[in-house]
Amino acid sequence: MQKLILIAGPSGAGKTTVSEYLANEFDIPRVVTHTTRSIRPGEIQGQSYHFESDDSFAKLHFFEHVTYGSYQYGSSKEALDTVWQTHELASLIVDIKGAASYLKQLKERVYFLYLTTTTRQQLAQRLLKRGDDPAKIEQRLSGSELNRLPESLKKDAHILVNDDWTKTKLELQKIVTNLITK
Repeated sequence: MQKLILIAGPSGAGKTTVSEYLANEFDIPRVVTHTTRSIRPGEIQGQSYHFESDDSFAKLHFFEHVTYGSYQYGSSKEALDTVWQTHELASLIVDIKGAASYLKQLKERVYFLYLTTTTRQQLAQRLLKRGDDPAKIEQRLSGSELNRLPESLKKDAHILVNDDWTKTKLELQKIVTNLITK
């Protein structure tokens, strides 16, 4: 059965690292999302995002979409179906609202991986190390941007504490093995 590994959690928890590890180690591709913003230097169409016009964006069928500023972002049924044509497993980084939307619509086809760390200080240190603006780190680690796991989703979440990358990789290997053999 085709499955989607949803990856959610606070900034700095390692969501992108986990998604890249799944792609490189297990050939589990990331579902590419859509945006109406312009392509930035270094980004690649169809790899970084599917860069859309307002008209082409409006024709897609979204599991979830949001507007930030004057740009739209979303993850589509079309993008997931494209990946599922060649792979049984795919991954997608989402926020908490996105996770709830996918769980509601795809039910048993979703494996919801909530990634976190033991302390907020670890998250702050990782964000500093990757070059985030120190003034914005506090903002990202408070309020809705923290992407806390709400009570309503805890029953569906597989919580993975990413304090030690070696241990995290071992847990990911177990998860993928279980998903493949089901």
